[in-house]
Amino acid sequence: MSMIGKLRQVSEFELARFKKNPGEMVRTLAGSPSSSADPQVYLQLRETLEHSPIVQQMMELSKQGKAPTREQQLELQQQMMQLMKQAAGLRKAAPGQAESPPQPVPSAENRELDLHKSWHCLHFLFTGKVEGSDGSPLGEAILGGKEIGGAAADTGYGPPRALSPAQVRLVAEALDAFPIEQRARAYDAASADRAGIYVAQHDQQELQHYFAELRKFYEDAARNGNAVLLWIS
Repeated sequence: MSMIGKLRQVSEFELARFKKNPGEMVRTLAGSPSSSADPQVYLQLRETLEHSPIVQQMMELSKQGKAPTREQQLELQQQMMQLMKQAAGLRKAAPGQAESPPQPVPSAENRELDLHKSWHCLHFLFTGKVEGSDGSPLGEAILGGKEIGGAAADTGYGPPRALSPAQVRLVAEALDAFPIEQRARAYDAASADRAGIYVAQHDQQELQHYFAELRKFYEDAARNGNAVLLWIS
């Protein structure tokens, strides 16, 4: 069974919902729709939420690298619950549609990156470590983040991990400054294989290609103020 490294951009609001409902996160990452309701309903509700004063305050705090207060988090949760109830009511009003929980609307924020089997080589290139993050932004880029969902969200190699928008910005900055050409030239596949790297045989061109994709992904996530989910499938 192959081990494939994947990353997905999510908004802070989607991340909060996934933490509350890991099952929805699992369905979303698997690409299985959980609702047949009109997507325009959720676009409208999402726009309402994103323009609320509490959300604007939290977005400003995120840009400053600050965490929201407990009171702000509770207020956001209350607003989200109200919007979910509204969505449920709209679904009931639509004839012939089965009731189900709201599903994130596909949007520019739902960008996903597949690193295929290069993820472990890149992590080794960034940190010199085989397992886990070294705590640096580069160490967080692929194997970092905090697990969410527990055993119920296990993708086969543990549950997904999440990086906050503030962490995403730090990773983007670190990747932008990383000397990939120099490090890729110096990469020793034989040494990586002896260290236990999964599919260590990646050449310089492959490493630079996947690094460029990773850097572009984080640049886009940081520019849009998104969080990032990371997992191995």
